[in-house]
Amino acid sequence: MAPPEFVARATQGPTPAQGPARGAAPAVELPPPPRSVDPAAPHPALACDSADALMGLLARFPQAKQMPPLLWHGAIETGVWVLVDRPDGDPAHRHTIDRMMAAIDLDWTRAALVSRLPWPTPGDGEPTADNLARFTPVVERLAALAAPRHVLALGQCAAELAGSEARLVSSRGRWFSWGSAQLLPSIHPRTMAASKDLKQQAFTHLKLFREAIG
Repeated sequence: MAPPEFVARATQGPTPAQGPARGAAPAVELPPPPRSVDPAAPHPALACDSADALMGLLARFPQAKQMPPLLWHGAIETGVWVLVDRPDGDPAHRHTIDRMMAAIDLDWTRAALVSRLPWPTPGDGEPTADNLARFTPVVERLAALAAPRHVLALGQCAAELAGSEARLVSSRGRWFSWGSAQLLPSIHPRTMAASKDLKQQAFTHLKLFREAIG
């Protein structure tokens, strides 16, 4: 199994593109919800009966006029997901995730990269509570429809879908239930930076994930 050089070598040239999620994603301004919307009303994602219907719903958002939604990339039907908080504005981070998958003999024909937010945040900043509240029902509905079995959550914002405890640093490498799936919190490449210790931790989590999916 490949060592954790997958991060150290991430600045090398990227592998060929595989879909629209590749490369630097421009920031898309996320407008506030209309004042007329009843906050107690059911989220429209709950009425979607397929993943395609969810994409059709997102296509009606104003942001879709600037760029397509990046809710997932790859094969969601496999039941193996890598979950992130948002599409990354830094292509090196995406390349690192590709290398992490290759280190455990996976690619996007055998797994899916799923994003809690379907568009990049302005300035590649941390997601706001309002935006998470708006789009989390979408990814939760996708999980209900596509039924992942194993989820590798990269970063605290992704991991907290399994509960507040799952986002704790001390919870990295521990399994949590998220619906019918088992979710393993790990470390996003943007957090690893130059830390050899975090890279080694992430590689340990990858091996745990690979062992679980078989």
